[in-house]
Amino acid sequence: MQVYFQNSFVKLSYDKHLKLGKAEWRGRLHGAELREAYLLCHELINRFSLVRWLADDRLMGTISPADLKWSLEVHVPRMAKSHLKRLARIPSKFEVNREAVGVMINKGYTFDVPLEIRDFEDENEAMDWLLEPAQVSATASSC
Repeated sequence: MQVYFQNSFVKLSYDKHLKLGKAEWRGRLHGAELREAYLLCHELINRFSLVRWLADDRLMGTISPADLKWSLEVHVPRMAKSHLKRLARIPSKFEVNREAVGVMINKGYTFDVPLEIRDFEDENEAMDWLLEPAQVSATASSC
């Protein structure tokens, strides 16, 4: 995996050949920092036409109501319209984060897109699922 961006809150990496991206979140991002990180995710997905994404949210902290509102208006629609076909998520250990991300996922289901989303406890299981050939095309287009 090549590192695309990294700071003390998030590490974004990708594998161009596998069309796979990964976000590893740490701590509580808010306001401009969170929005920038989400926008960098979209930039990475679009730049390399990624169809697989692993969101490692285990250490991601609380998402504020204002950031959740922005996410529902900007981030979720962009993810729904992206190239992604599969999104594996390792949920945060923080209940408040899991609730906010759950709201975002439910909003994502309102879009008519073929994005499969599954939660995992183990990164290896998540990667195995992401790399399964079923319904994932290396030439698929549509985040």
